[in-house]
Amino acid sequence: MSVQTPPPPLGKDWKPWGERLNTFLTTTRDKLRSLTSGESASDDGILMWDRGDKNPVVSIDGVWTPLGLGGGTNSGSHGFFYSTVSQIASAVDTAYGITWNNTNANNNISINGSDSTRIDFAKGGTYYLNFHATIASSNASTKTVYFFPKVNGTTKDHSTIITTLHENGQKKIASRNGLFTMSAGDYLQAMWAVDDIAAWLENTTATAFAPSTPSVTLSIVEVTT
Repeated sequence: MSVQTPPPPLGKDWKPWGERLNTFLTTTRDKLRSLTSGESASDDGILMWDRGDKNPVVSIDGVWTPLGLGGGTNSGSHGFFYSTVSQIASAVDTAYGITWNNTNANNNISINGSDSTRIDFAKGGTYYLNFHATIASSNASTKTVYFFPKVNGTTKDHSTIITTLHENGQKKIASRNGLFTMSAGDYLQAMWAVDDIAAWLENTTATAFAPSTPSVTLSIVEVTT
């Protein structure tokens, strides 16, 4: 049953009419108009509903921009990736791409089907990344391990993590978080290198009291579109 707007008052009967109008306005909810292929985004600030993607969109600089509040492909881009294999460098002082072989949850971000060192982004935006690696050592000499990111094959300045191991049988976690601005179609790689191949990225098997440990993990969450 729809609520009808009260008619304007007759004579001096403004107060009751104003009260009825206020009640009407507080109970009315505007419904977003559905976005169609012919809709123009030339004026900023127009809010519409994209039925195909189940998302509200707003016109910004001539483009319909998803607000990421619904349940479609433009909602909440994220990914959690990890590796269940140990990774060993073939040579010292040589950068290798870390490989990923498992995905826990993802939307718009995925491991590349041909190159498992690449994390592909289907949607542009700014993303928060959290990286962890488990490093192991097999001798008592000092070993230095390096980690750094590449975007589309290009290194990012001021981004290298450096850590050292000194003991035989030592294990250590290297981690870093940061913000990356990506465009649709971009890819990310996590690179690593060692100055002694007696250090590697170690995956450990489950015990009777604890689950297995991935050699590396990477969490990615979109923070802006």
